[in-house]
Amino acid sequence: MNQQEKKVKNYIEQYIASRVNRVAPSTLRSEKSKALKLSKRIGHRKIASVTHSDILAVIDGLHKHYKNKSINEFLIILRAVFRFAELDGALERNPMTGIQNLKVTTSEPAPFTKAELKKLHDTDVSCQSGKNACLFNALTGLRISELLALSWDDIIWQRKEMYVRRAKVLQEYKVPKTEGSMRTVELNQLAIDLLKQQLQLTGKKKLRKISVRQEDNKTLKKESVQFVFYNSKTSKPFLHAAQFAKDFFDAFLLQAEVNHRGVGQLRHTFASQNLTAGISKEWIAAQMGHSGTHMVDKHYGRWIASDAPDCARLAADNLAEAFGQAPVTAPSSSAISVETADLVAKLESNPELLAVLKATLGGAK
Repeated sequence: MNQQEKKVKNYIEQYIASRVNRVAPSTLRSEKSKALKLSKRIGHRKIASVTHSDILAVIDGLHKHYKNKSINEFLIILRAVFRFAELDGALERNPMTGIQNLKVTTSEPAPFTKAELKKLHDTDVSCQSGKNACLFNALTGLRISELLALSWDDIIWQRKEMYVRRAKVLQEYKVPKTEGSMRTVELNQLAIDLLKQQLQLTGKKKLRKISVRQEDNKTLKKESVQFVFYNSKTSKPFLHAAQFAKDFFDAFLLQAEVNHRGVGQLRHTFASQNLTAGISKEWIAAQMGHSGTHMVDKHYGRWIASDAPDCARLAADNLAEAFGQAPVTAPSSSAISVETADLVAKLESNPELLAVLKATLGGAK
């Protein structure tokens, strides 16, 4: 067949075939779905007949059904399709020339505050394993796919560490998506205590044999694992993030009277709470599986004002000596209880009562 006689759908099929061994099955599934939609729109056209204006018309049609982020994913496929045709000599001019990606608005993180975390901690649930998974996620910053694939042999108790070496994406287990994602995570005492509780629930579960897709997206490695978190409804490990949200997380938030948000916000909570506490961004990024702090700054971190320390006082303390003053350190919560502080405030607002108290104390000497 003459290259110019080829139709768009022929090059779309060529593009999908080229992706089979290059991307993960979950990515391939998404690309196939989008490619099919493009084929329905312009697949019947001869590749050489498609103009720049035709592409703009396709984009206009996509705007009616998709957000900019998804449209950009369609554009990736179109660029590849017409680049194939261009290299084959089927095009005099590439109709994708000048087509730019659309601007994407990144949604703000919605991390849980300390007050919300306390509500979650204090709420009794029928699926204790699911609750433990949520709290553990907020303490470690794992991706939900990594959390659901966690095995008891990934926990190194004596070093208070945890290996992250697989993830559950849709119906498949795979190694984490980047080199940095395959990592060792430090576990604080709160996380260790939660794991000890969880050990009583699933520590004696039988080993399960699974296949884990490797970095080359071809090789499947057999593993025997003992999953940490189970779905109480099915007495089996959670299938994936969507099932975790549907079967447990959404109802958990409702029961705890906490505003609804996606399960991914538990990971955001780890980053935001630690940033607010003044913990190193480099440490946070490493715990989360990033080689640098860019993702923490751009996507995960948010200053939680209600949970922040008195930074103005801390800044003053830092420079007090340089200005000839002694640092003014606020009393700790352990030094003055809430009840004592309330009592002092009431006495200060009632001079007559304060005078009586002083007289009484004076007479007691």
